[in-house]
Amino acid sequence: MKGMKSWFLMGIMGLTGFATDGQAADTNKLEYYGFVRSDFYADSHNMFASVQDLFGFYPLESEYSIPKAGLSSITTRLGLTLHAGGIWGANKSRSVFETDFGGSPTYMLLRIRQAYSQLIWEHSDLLIGQTWHPLFTGVVCPNVLSLNTGNPFQTFNRSPQVLYQHHAQAWTFQAAAIYQMMYTSTGPLGRTADYQKYAVIPEIYLGAQWQGENHTYGVGVDYKSIAPHNTIPSLGGGTERQKERLNTPAIVGYYRFLSDDRNWTVKAKGLYGQNLTEQSIIGGYAVTPDYSYIAYNSLASFVHINYGKTHQAGLLIGYSANLGPQSDLPAGSLFYGFGVSGENSAQERLVSDLFRLSPTYSYNLPNWRIGVELEYTRASWGSRNTTGQIDADATADNYRLYGIFTYLF
Repeated sequence: MKGMKSWFLMGIMGLTGFATDGQAADTNKLEYYGFVRSDFYADSHNMFASVQDLFGFYPLESEYSIPKAGLSSITTRLGLTLHAGGIWGANKSRSVFETDFGGSPTYMLLRIRQAYSQLIWEHSDLLIGQTWHPLFTGVVCPNVLSLNTGNPFQTFNRSPQVLYQHHAQAWTFQAAAIYQMMYTSTGPLGRTADYQKYAVIPEIYLGAQWQGENHTYGVGVDYKSIAPHNTIPSLGGGTERQKERLNTPAIVGYYRFLSDDRNWTVKAKGLYGQNLTEQSIIGGYAVTPDYSYIAYNSLASFVHINYGKTHQAGLLIGYSANLGPQSDLPAGSLFYGFGVSGENSAQERLVSDLFRLSPTYSYNLPNWRIGVELEYTRASWGSRNTTGQIDADATADNYRLYGIFTYLF
């Protein structure tokens, strides 16, 4: 016990020295940020959702609606940023740790949202650690109140990565190597990061962004490889090593407009790719009876308009679609993806497309944000036909009322 007290006292002394040493304060600065937030939601229909139903994805197909509502403060967040000197010739560095709550209605736990270090040179920077996936394109993230930040029309993913950025006047060029952790691909074993681990190579992203006073344009390409199976049945009995991988590309384009007085903001984004389940985009891939892989094509897009500062009004319009497989599927093919119920059973149903219309009002003061949002989402549901395409034959609609009460620090 005495040893533990000694270590504790030494830690307090070290922190005190860090905070009061004048020379250290010039090169080492610790900042904190975050918020205490309470979220209320009320749904008119059955929803597929997570984070105690605060994170709404899409309405489920059902012969009758079951309304529900809830209130939670689980989204409360704390972040720490350490500004310090650099290495390898970098002018400075920044290290970030950010956490919030996770769990279920019966228990709560802290989870890591972001944890990275960034070296900063005059015209470039290098980030290593977990942060937002480059496909998230934070500069055009919809400024909605909902915890889903516009998903599944906007990507949602934080992953471990190595991200290099080069800045040349108004241009920023990006290159990233990414691995999965919290947000993972799906497959025969459910959702797990193992599919990418056993493919060995990281996901690769290359992007370019031009940012002016009022306009921002960006484009990016992404390439991912996963291994849904390590072994497969062999013709002679037993098993053999599966060498085939599912390799899928994606391309993203985005735009932002800011008025001179910064009252008007217009954001637009389009993403087209394959097997984007780790981004919570509807779609996925098929496994044929001979264990080949055929990816499904997906589209996700939105336009978001904001006006005002203290009193702020916004409107999100989103459209997302599962466009079907890149080639016809042989009979007996299995489907793994996002936006499916009763997967690979007689009751299997898939989301064909999604539409969302979401007006928002928020009252913003220094350290405070209070707002209300109405989110209308329509999902078209259908079954796979003999070629693997989705024949939509039913729709499900949900009206969600969402409100937040937030203190920011």
